[in-house]
Amino acid sequence: MRPTLLTGREKKGVSALSVLFTVLVAVILLLFLFELWFMGRFTPVCVEGTSMEQTLQDGDWLYADAEAEPKRGDVVILYVGDYQNEYGHPLFQDEYGNAISYIIKRVIALEGDELYAYNNVVYRKEAGESEFRPLDEAYAYYEPTRGGLYFGSERDPVKVQAGEIFVMGDNRLNSHDSVDVGALNKNSVTGVVPDWAVEHRGAITGIESFRDRFRN
Repeated sequence: MRPTLLTGREKKGVSALSVLFTVLVAVILLLFLFELWFMGRFTPVCVEGTSMEQTLQDGDWLYADAEAEPKRGDVVILYVGDYQNEYGHPLFQDEYGNAISYIIKRVIALEGDELYAYNNVVYRKEAGESEFRPLDEAYAYYEPTRGGLYFGSERDPVKVQAGEIFVMGDNRLNSHDSVDVGALNKNSVTGVVPDWAVEHRGAITGIESFRDRFRN
């Protein structure tokens, strides 16, 4: 018995389905490879506390780029679990006195920079420059009932040494940071939060909050 031959219309239908299936498999493969690359480079982090308000809120989820080099103005994640005072107590603690392992702050100055603050304005002289300039910090929030931010002076500024960075929270008067403990080791930075992650933190929070249910 001779096999039934496909008509032209049937051949086109089979061909279209084959192409569609191939494209679908390719898209799934590309998405899988992108997911592997993305999760290998970007780490999901959850904001705890209020030191970065109004930019970030307690409970926000973000992605931190483990390979990026921190620059002035970047939001970064730092490991601070091994910072201690002269008595061996953790420099960074929660409200119950427990040691904090990670903090999220903004890079204000890099090695070689000098800076000071007067009446809620931070002045910085970058490495190689000869004059202090006031920083334009639209992200900085100063709670009006908590006084003002003052540290150093033009004659006696804070100097960031080699291998260090000076970090501050955007909620300037409610943040435990370099103003209190001094510049931190640059190697403490474990990730840089990209601008797009801050901008789209609402969507990221929704995604990671859903995933977090399955992690726990």
